[in-house]
Amino acid sequence: MSEERNAGRPGERAARMADLTCLGLGTGSIEVYWYLLEHPDEAAAASAGRTAAALGLEEADVGRAMAELELLGLLRRSEREQGRSALVDPSIGIERLIDNRFTELNEQLRRVMATRAVIPELAGAFRQGRSRTLPLDIERLDGLEEIRARLDDLAFFAHQEVLALQPSFSPSLIEAARPLDMRCLRRGVALRTVVRRQAVENPVTLAYLRETVALGAQVRFTDRALERLIAYDRTLAVVPVDPEESGRGALVIRQPGLLASMIRLFEEVWESAEDLSTLAGSAEGEEALTAVEREVLRILCEVDKDEIGARRMGVSLRTFRRYVADLMLRLNAANRFHAAMLAKEKGWI
Repeated sequence: MSEERNAGRPGERAARMADLTCLGLGTGSIEVYWYLLEHPDEAAAASAGRTAAALGLEEADVGRAMAELELLGLLRRSEREQGRSALVDPSIGIERLIDNRFTELNEQLRRVMATRAVIPELAGAFRQGRSRTLPLDIERLDGLEEIRARLDDLAFFAHQEVLALQPSFSPSLIEAARPLDMRCLRRGVALRTVVRRQAVENPVTLAYLRETVALGAQVRFTDRALERLIAYDRTLAVVPVDPEESGRGALVIRQPGLLASMIRLFEEVWESAEDLSTLAGSAEGEEALTAVEREVLRILCEVDKDEIGARRMGVSLRTFRRYVADLMLRLNAANRFHAAMLAKEKGWI
């Protein structure tokens, strides 16, 4: 009975050692390897027949496994005694395989990173191809999907600054703008935005703007009427075809004269606008919660489903859940109900 249990052990242990396959070992070789570790005499005798019988495998399969172990440096042929082998200490053999694998992975990573050098040439070819069918100075984008795809590209290739006039922010616009803004800020691109005063009076918009400011953006607000404008590195700008319905289409402006006028307009509006920090609650004595955080906590006390909470706030489900997760982290709460309870204890709601 004991021998039957032992005979079953190698396969079970080989299954637990499946991660070794990333070092180049086949599953059959792992099973044979473990068996030989426990029966070094058979490894020394290089007896594929006895090992095959013990494991219930074909002798040819065991022979191939032992050849693989030898190739990988886990089994070594004896130079003094013909037909004899010796197992290499796993702490040496496996560690050597790990080092080799790291070397391979580092080389692969280096090669992947090096492909970034090709991006400017590919982008140049792309622009050259488009220039044969599109006007050089003014390009039209049709539909919201095409506009957002181009804004994503432009934000990715911005190197110095992004200037924006944004009259207002809808929840969907915040969802689309957040990853682009965060990516620019992480890369050190300067981000300056001017919004209407009505925009900062919206708690969801205000929370988003403060989020960008915390990461290095500059935000100001104004009472002046604004038309949407986003300029990248002062080399091109994007404006809506219809200011009343920006989803209908947009124009990418590269014409130097028009672009210069747009940049001057932005700078004029920027100079006359008020900094976001002048708003009440933005100084060091800021209240414990922002308006949007207070609203999220209030909703948590009233509803038990995130979907309902998101609808009440007029934001996407993903945004609402992110607000909840941030609050739970801030309160060190185990769950949403615990967060509401702790907030009440702190007098936040």
